[in-house]
Amino acid sequence: MKFILFSSTTFEVSDPVALIESYCFQSDFYGKYDLLLLEPDRRKVEHVNKIGARIRAGALQSIKLVIEETKDLRIFRYDLDRFLEVDDVTRSDHINELSEKVIKKLLGIKGIGLSRATKVLHTLYPEIIPMIDDALQDEYRSTVNSRWTEKHPEQIIIAYYNNLKHGNNWQNLAEIFSQTRFLGLTKVRIFDILWWSYLKAKRLRQKKNIHWSTIK
Repeated sequence: MKFILFSSTTFEVSDPVALIESYCFQSDFYGKYDLLLLEPDRRKVEHVNKIGARIRAGALQSIKLVIEETKDLRIFRYDLDRFLEVDDVTRSDHINELSEKVIKKLLGIKGIGLSRATKVLHTLYPEIIPMIDDALQDEYRSTVNSRWTEKHPEQIIIAYYNNLKHGNNWQNLAEIFSQTRFLGLTKVRIFDILWWSYLKAKRLRQKKNIHWSTIK
């Protein structure tokens, strides 16, 4: 099954369902983090540290203030399917609002970069907000915009959602979701596992000359 990353990089996973199941079986994050998110009323900012964010108590308190002030943002009312159905202008408008009112405020907290900021938001809104970690940011710089910085988080987030509509990404993701529904993962999280696995495989191929047969 083929996927596209940032509308430019194509990668193929021979058995994506097996990859997702293997990740959940082997990763401590699944049991300690992902399963916590199944109940919306029990999600807490502190849960972000269960996926390795390592955010200190003082920063967590500052984050909570920002989250409380912005919990009614329009983007948080969507799930991924509905968000991708809106027109590009409306979607970009929602993302710009998220960037200005939430993400940039989080980036102003000591020790919080875009990776941690989006992990916090994914912890609270896993149906709609992706985790934009350092590896994904590096891929964006190398394939889309070499001058991009965290000062413009809206650019990479808009590119992320546009990418999901590119090629067969959305159709393939929906198929995987239907076959792994029992795991309780959102479509956002499933795609996160797929691109993370690809970038890890790519890095090992480049550094150690390891050529994988199941992901390339």
